[in-house]
Amino acid sequence: MKLLNFVLPAALIAVGDSFSVTRRRPKPTTSSSLTALPLERRTVLATVASVGSVLMIPTVSFAADEYVPQLKDMQQIYFLGESLDRLTAKVKDPDQLEAALSGVKQFNKQPNFYTGYAKNFVMKSVKKGSDSDPRVGYIRQASTLISSLESVLSGGDALMNEKSTTEEAVKRIQKAQSLIGRFLAESGVQDEKLAAFVAAHK
Repeated sequence: MKLLNFVLPAALIAVGDSFSVTRRRPKPTTSSSLTALPLERRTVLATVASVGSVLMIPTVSFAADEYVPQLKDMQQIYFLGESLDRLTAKVKDPDQLEAALSGVKQFNKQPNFYTGYAKNFVMKSVKKGSDSDPRVGYIRQASTLISSLESVLSGGDALMNEKSTTEEAVKRIQKAQSLIGRFLAESGVQDEKLAAFVAAHK
């Protein structure tokens, strides 16, 4: 069973409906919904249609004559956060633990990808010191938590039984989602689905 829906192109990873690695051809965007757009290996997202926005106050200010935060430049972080809901469901199902572990192993082939992706987004508005920007730190911590699931799910702690293993894995996933939520809240992008994710994972 598929678990981490990560396409691993040279510059961008698209996370879709499951937490597994797949390769698909890009599909046309729609104007009514925010969707994960799988990419060819050496291409990047060209555009994402605007969706309904809500009142969100970004914690970072941007000069009017400089970069304005765009959904298309950071949406993969949102897709990652959403995919972790499915990972949580699979971790809780004893019959799907092996699939969960397989998905995390795929993630760990490029454990620092999302940190770099977040840094690239931040660099569009922060010309210096982007590596130490708190938003990049949130994704770095979230990625570390996701990576650590490999040890938890593979029985790295001999003192943990199945129940405690599940509880610890879920705890780490929820913490990762909370950190992703903080990134989204401080991204400066106004979008209903981002706001809903933030509210659900405080």
